[in-house]
Amino acid sequence: MARSGNSYNRNRKRKKKRKSRNKGIAARLIFVGIILVLIVLLFVGLTKLLASLSENIISDAEVTTVTVLRNGKIKQTIVEDFNPGFYDEGSLEDEIEKRIEASDGRVESEGFSLSDGVAKLDLKYDSDDDMAVFNDQVFYADTIDNLLDQGVSFDSEAIKAGGSHAVIVSETMDVRCPKKIIYTGGTVEIDEKDPKLAHCTVESGDLAFVIY
Repeated sequence: MARSGNSYNRNRKRKKKRKSRNKGIAARLIFVGIILVLIVLLFVGLTKLLASLSENIISDAEVTTVTVLRNGKIKQTIVEDFNPGFYDEGSLEDEIEKRIEASDGRVESEGFSLSDGVAKLDLKYDSDDDMAVFNDQVFYADTIDNLLDQGVSFDSEAIKAGGSHAVIVSETMDVRCPKKIIYTGGTVEIDEKDPKLAHCTVESGDLAFVIY
């Protein structure tokens, strides 16, 4: 009977140890899970913050600049010398509002300013087509496959570059992409400090493009 009792006690102790170990493992797993969730949340938050900062950079542009967003929308800051001989500020704003209203919500104004003879207008477009129509110019911002389907052609070197998206412009402007620019065509200079930014110089009738 004593042996049986000792065996019973040992079994109880083993069970307690197993339960203790299992609780310890469960606690560690929960802790690791919480850490992983926090890391994911932190990463997502930083990604959104960086994206927001990238989008807002355009408002400080000193030349006309287009930013292609990851969701396919387009932001543009138009920077032009203001000649009061043609418009006063009120008339210019009225003209802008009329054109935006005519877009049926596909174009949004995100701010207008006039300072030291320079007018700045921040706009947001639903698509590259809306940007092209509003400005009456050639403008594409899409995947290379979609552009090829639309009849846009690229030279073999551009295809070999390996990028997935392209932006094509017919006017002089800066172009900011969501990823590093890996190939350019036309008169284009990639910014020395920002590999996502290109300075495009376009003569009448010509085109320039970037691939990222």
